[in-house]
Amino acid sequence: MENSRHKILFVEDDKTDQMAFQRLVKEQELPYDCTIAGSVSKARSALGFGQFDIIICDYALGDGTAFDVLDLVKNTPIIIVTGTGNEEIAVKAWRAGAYDYLIKDIDRNYLKAVPITVENVIKHKGIEEKLHLLSGAIMSTDDSVYITDMEDRITFVNKAFRETYGYKEEEIVGQYSNILWIGKPQSSKTRSVFQSRAVGSTWEVGFYHKRKNGSIFPVSLSRSIIKDSKGDEIAVVSVAHDISERILIEDELRTENLKLDRQNQLKSEMSIIVAETLKASFKNGDINKAKKLINDFLDISKIEAGKIQLDLSDFDLREVISEVVESMSSLASEKNIKIESFIPESKLSVSADRSRVIKVLDSLVNNAIKSVPAGGHIKVLVKETDNRIRLEVQDDRPAMDSSEMYKLFNHFAVVKEQLHKQREQPTNLTDDTGAGSPVDSCELLLQALSLPTAKVLVELHGGRLWVEITKEGENSFCFTLRKETSVDVAPPNVK
Repeated sequence: MENSRHKILFVEDDKTDQMAFQRLVKEQELPYDCTIAGSVSKARSALGFGQFDIIICDYALGDGTAFDVLDLVKNTPIIIVTGTGNEEIAVKAWRAGAYDYLIKDIDRNYLKAVPITVENVIKHKGIEEKLHLLSGAIMSTDDSVYITDMEDRITFVNKAFRETYGYKEEEIVGQYSNILWIGKPQSSKTRSVFQSRAVGSTWEVGFYHKRKNGSIFPVSLSRSIIKDSKGDEIAVVSVAHDISERILIEDELRTENLKLDRQNQLKSEMSIIVAETLKASFKNGDINKAKKLINDFLDISKIEAGKIQLDLSDFDLREVISEVVESMSSLASEKNIKIESFIPESKLSVSADRSRVIKVLDSLVNNAIKSVPAGGHIKVLVKETDNRIRLEVQDDRPAMDSSEMYKLFNHFAVVKEQLHKQREQPTNLTDDTGAGSPVDSCELLLQALSLPTAKVLVELHGGRLWVEITKEGENSFCFTLRKETSVDVAPPNVK
């Protein structure tokens, strides 16, 4: 303040008072840049040419009063000067917006009070501007701000608080702040507290607050004590930030991490099962089955890592269906199972990885043969839509429920079940037909892993694989492929 200069408009119609004021400024070397106006009209003219930091105005002017000057400005502080005995007018002017007033005496001693009065008004104006800025910031912030007195009664809330907590200002001001906390009565020991990860590796303390409608939500809360000029505590400012979205994200991340941990554990168990099964297969001389299991396990690993690639080409799906049905006929005849295919005479051109499609269809038909009782029936059907071809492998085993369907296509559920079986019967396992014939672990593992792999291979082609129950109560394993002329977006990981 000492080094700053103030632009002052001095409005006074008495020439002697004008000169006395100018002499005061000069003799005391006051940091004022002064403009003298002898009437309301001249004051109006001066205000039209520029802004002033402060106006000192005599009440009685030749063409009006200080109230006329007060009407000309809104944000410029005014000090009203009145004669002795006109104190009521000064108070009226103060209530109308004047910052301060001085009582004019005959000897003009009031001028001695001008410097300190000006400084006080300037300081007051500065504080007022800061408070206005602070008030604007508090009212416009997205965080909920509320102020309590030292008895914990709420004295102020901002707009964000009202919107977040659902209270009108008249409903919440005067209430004790424990109305915001869950449970009743509330104390520092009974408030529900939790830890929440903030930025990086740091942690913050969070609380649960309650809205007017009773709903509960998490907040991070900061509090500051307000002190007066004597250092006495007079109020507490609390800022509550709704962290519901962040808590939700943290919970989702924790859930996903738990899933990943579980998947990693199951992957390790799968690797152990495969390794033990391969060891037994090599020992028994089942080289071909071992090679097939290795290829299937590599496919599963590539699928999990998103590394599997498709070698796309255009071919006639009828040839693939005939090839698979023919290759499976001997296996079906061993159980006296009838296998039929119903294929349109028209060419079924698709754009896909031929070897992978064969593997999918082979898995579905093989699964049906292994599951259908002796003397059963399997049908391979084809249906066409505008840009898709739908294949169905139907069998007449007892209709499956949803839990069975889930297990069929879940690698990890298969591994868990297989691990349990191998621990119970570590040598040879018994098949599911009820015949009691021994089935080696390699064959059973190949069978168990075929459907989950088939499902992902179909999805990589942009199709889907699912199971539905027909009107006749038969199980129908369905999957779709693009026609050669399809304009669908190419599937991922295609080389």
